[in-house]
Amino acid sequence: MKRATAAALALGLFGCAGIDLRKRADAIGAQVKSAREQNAETCAPRELATAEANLRFARLELDQGDPFRAKEHLNTAEPAAKTALDKAAECGKVTVLIRQKTPDQAPLKVALKDSDGDGVPDIDDLCPDAPGPKENHGCPVDPDRDGDGVPDNKDACPDVPGPAENAGCPWADRDHDGVPDKDDECPDQPGPVENKGCPLQAAVSPKSPLVVQKDALITQKDALIVVKKDRIELKQQLRFKPNRAVLLSESFPILKQLAQTLKENPSLQVRIEGHTDNVGKAAANLKLSQTRAEAVRDYLTEQGVPQKQLSAEGFGSKRPIASNASRTGRILNRRVEFRVVETK
Repeated sequence: MKRATAAALALGLFGCAGIDLRKRADAIGAQVKSAREQNAETCAPRELATAEANLRFARLELDQGDPFRAKEHLNTAEPAAKTALDKAAECGKVTVLIRQKTPDQAPLKVALKDSDGDGVPDIDDLCPDAPGPKENHGCPVDPDRDGDGVPDNKDACPDVPGPAENAGCPWADRDHDGVPDKDDECPDQPGPVENKGCPLQAAVSPKSPLVVQKDALITQKDALIVVKKDRIELKQQLRFKPNRAVLLSESFPILKQLAQTLKENPSLQVRIEGHTDNVGKAAANLKLSQTRAEAVRDYLTEQGVPQKQLSAEGFGSKRPIASNASRTGRILNRRVEFRVVETK
């Protein structure tokens, strides 16, 4: 009876121990499998072989009912499997070898495209087709396309050379005689420079209308206006704020001369005509030309010109004097003219 009880007790103990040992064997088996998948056969062949062999022996001992021998094999297989797994993980890392450059070895250079040849590669060049310094990101500093000395950002005519005092635009020369209108006393009739742009047979007479300002006689050469039979010509264009009917102060001197002339010639009846280029809507251009003509009329009346001598009319873009296809032409078309409509 006692012998049977002891045998049953031993069998029970073996059953519990066997279950625990098989769980341990499965865990070690998972480590061995992972190590082999990570190339442990190359990186840790001895440890992998030791772990696999002892794991196999441990499972055989368990199958034969000898947990003590199985435990001994597992005690050997477990650290070997862990070492194999660790070595396999290290072996799988990518190692980059950087060679030390020898003194006589030329540095490796990569050629980058530089279209404008300014030393700034296209990848860093904000203006790859126009040379410019590196500190300006490869862009020209104050570019000047027409080479007139007026940078494009201040040049009203960046593609046509002109003096700085005329915002980089060429002076108008309506009769193409080489004498700009501002210096031409006959801007609609060609004439030599020595005759102030007038034909020799139609030279300006000393008796031509002169401007009197503050009791001081201004000669024809100094006058900013020329009075003709059908119109009064200004030697400089009137200037306004962009897209507004507000006169700029630079236009005041010529308007003051005009006001003095009108006051001294009360028989002159003048129609102030406003004109624009063709940029924008026609209705807006017509309104702008009208308000600019009225602004000039109001300024002249403030200078003492009787209102009955003046009228104002806007024509918008209907009467261009130059092509609107060019910037220079559009500047010329934005103008105010003075027509003599009646002489009493």
